[in-house]
Amino acid sequence: MQLLIKGNEYDYVEFDYLHTTDWTINTTELRYVFTVFNTYVDTSMDYILEFAIVKVWSRADLKRLLRVISRHRNIKGVLSIRPLNDGYPKNIQVVLKGDAGDSTRYLAHILGGVEVKAVYEDGVEHWGFLFPSSEKAYSFISMVNSHGKVSHVKEGRVTIDDLIPRVMKMATLLLSPGELKAMKYAYDRGFFEVPRRIRLDGLAKELGISKATLDSYIRNAVDKIIRAMFIDEDYLA
Repeated sequence: MQLLIKGNEYDYVEFDYLHTTDWTINTTELRYVFTVFNTYVDTSMDYILEFAIVKVWSRADLKRLLRVISRHRNIKGVLSIRPLNDGYPKNIQVVLKGDAGDSTRYLAHILGGVEVKAVYEDGVEHWGFLFPSSEKAYSFISMVNSHGKVSHVKEGRVTIDDLIPRVMKMATLLLSPGELKAMKYAYDRGFFEVPRRIRLDGLAKELGISKATLDSYIRNAVDKIIRAMFIDEDYLA
């Protein structure tokens, strides 16, 4: 959905939410952080795909969290679970298929909103959305409040430059330290400009790593970012 705005300013609303009709309300006693880095809303089929990274601190909490998610009526399916590291705290990539009927992001979607932040932590949902007007934002908060308890609401006008730190936060979740360092340095040195201001071998020399290693970092990072931006067609079958 296209966001209709004047210039590059948006109305940004951020809030905490106890979603009494969703699975998160049943996880208040667990220790976890569920960070969403991409979503897909299908208005014709009334479902939502949620791509996230979950951090848990114990095996017991992980088992209970997955049990709550998989058994809740709002979840149509757990499409993917992939651990990213051994031991605990453990980071896990998950893909969920949810019901749009009781979805916070679906309500924002139909009002022309764009999701910027979605982090669920110990049963509390932390949201951030962009709207084309303050009227749309207020309508959204009113609608959401009927499905739970909204608190700590912050609202104001923001520009694209204000959103860059949030994009960087997503990058730190997706990329390894080596990939993140390589991408940032390559960007700062003009590697992605047309024409390029520096060659790959020059970058590798400045970073003190081999050309092959740097090439691997950049290729892997670009692949992860693209996968986060675009939906895999297998999930839409």
